[in-house]
Amino acid sequence: MILAGDVGGTKTYLAFFDTLEHGFKPLAQVRYSTADFADLGTLLATFVKEVGYRPARVVLGVPGAVRQVPVQAVNLPWTIDPADLRRALDLEAVHLLNDLQATSYGTQVLQSEDVVVLNEGGTDAEGNVAVIAAGTGLGEGGLCWSGERYVAIASEGGHADFAPANALQAELWDYLHERFGHVSWERLVSGPGLAHLYDFLRDSGRGGEQEWLRQELQQGDRSDAISRAALQERCPLAVAALDLFIDLYGAETGNLALKLIATGGVFVGGGIAPKILARLRQGRFMEAFLAKGRMREVLREVPVKVVINDKTGLMGAAYWGSQLEKG
Repeated sequence: MILAGDVGGTKTYLAFFDTLEHGFKPLAQVRYSTADFADLGTLLATFVKEVGYRPARVVLGVPGAVRQVPVQAVNLPWTIDPADLRRALDLEAVHLLNDLQATSYGTQVLQSEDVVVLNEGGTDAEGNVAVIAAGTGLGEGGLCWSGERYVAIASEGGHADFAPANALQAELWDYLHERFGHVSWERLVSGPGLAHLYDFLRDSGRGGEQEWLRQELQQGDRSDAISRAALQERCPLAVAALDLFIDLYGAETGNLALKLIATGGVFVGGGIAPKILARLRQGRFMEAFLAKGRMREVLREVPVKVVINDKTGLMGAAYWGSQLEKG
């Protein structure tokens, strides 16, 4: 029995899996608001008590670099220490993965109905796989073939330097550098990033802010309000911000595909892509993905798929736990 988890800055999915008997269909699953808990140990103990199962091992995808413990979570005010989790659960077998490692493993158990294809590309059954996921932050990772199975590649590539591709983006870099200092890709391609793009376009005189939207922005989630206004085409400034977001998302996805030579495919995960899927399919995303000079034709052969199953990280943690059984 595996207790698998996908821990995020906004939400956390926890589930029990018996992969030998039931594959990757959870026996019990709960979605929690992460901010409702003071630490991860309390959250796990709450889940185990509510559900009533006893795990043989725990495998968690967590937002942060899992190189040394304790792990300082990214976009989450938690320090995650496996020793604390073992005490909370009275269990020795607790394993941590970077959240994008978990998502990467999850791509191995996705079905056709779990993805939407943006680019068919070619077929390379043993080629490297790239995974990128914009949500509260920007996660990047992938998979490489070991000769017997795929092994996940940990990465914090979302925090790498943003590189402008044109004059508008260079002006954007100046704007954000003045506000924040270091300008990472996550500063742009994430939920908060969409709000930064909107602010830049507004403050640089590239559109007027409508009063009804100004009021919405003062009341709740700014990025969500901007995204809804853009998808409903109620505000030209919001539409421009979302278009710029898609351009940047496509560009960084293409960067990752090149860095990993992802002939096995690219999976676009995270919470944002399914919400803006209709706009992603209109061509801007793939045009930015392909805009890599002489490498354009190489990228044409890379399959690109949007993941619409938001349990991919959860299933990936369970998948990795099942691999431990096999040794």
